Amino acid sequence: MLVTALCGCGGGVAELSELERMKETAPVVGQLPLELTPELRAAGAVEIAAYNGPWVFRHTKLEHLHEGDLLQVDVFGVPGLEKSYLEYINEELYWKPEGILKPLKCRKRTQQMVAQQFPGCAGLPQASGLHIRVFGPYSTDCVVVGGEVRRRGFYLWQEDLTLRRVIVGAGGASREMPAGRIQVVRGDRVVTFMLRDVLDGGTRQFLLKPLDAVSVMEKVEMKFDARQLSDPRQMPKQRERY
Repeated sequence: MLVTALCGCGGGVAELSELERMKETAPVVGQLPLELTPELRAAGAVEIAAYNGPWVFRHTKLEHLHEGDLLQVDVFGVPGLEKSYLEYINEELYWKPEGILKPLKCRKRTQQMVAQQFPGCAGLPQASGLHIRVFGPYSTDCVVVGGEVRRRGFYLWQEDLTLRRVIVGAGGASREMPAGRIQVVRGDRVVTFMLRDVLDGGTRQFLLKPLDAVSVMEKVEMKFDARQLSDPRQMPKQRERY
């Protein structure tokens, strides 16, 4: 196979000083503050909070993949074969994105191993100039975009990558969302922006950092009518104890 495997898992991105607040979690670059700063407000941020959710970029010595990890393989360099494959690793530790011939085993495998095995699993022909690039939980040179956008997945980070630019690059919102919001997870913080403000360009540009996770969603207001509620039932009296 005349294939060059490029694995988005370069090291040396995060400085040790930046990890002081996150000794036992994923690496982080440009840690967000604990409260909304004037700079964040000028960029359209409306809320910042602690984050302890499921999304993490991992950093372990073995770099083995796990159930639930999101993997993306980009094939490029040869017209007609260029395509992006995106899927989660299932509970049986197989990666089965749509369009490949056979599932790829991920037990005790790394992203680099996936890059090497992918051409055979996808049935790609031998072609000079064909490149395979893998992004996943050990990548350190990218951001990930999810939620309600047209093209979810990993995107290579660049020095001037703004929040608006990455949302537009992902195809924008997948539907009309009057109350649309964007959340950016960075380390142990999540900051929220109004989708309309970011896309309209009326606010200062928010620069993304490597390992940022961006999600587009719509805030749903929970409403209820108390008149629709029945009378609460009386709780049975507890028997007296002697």
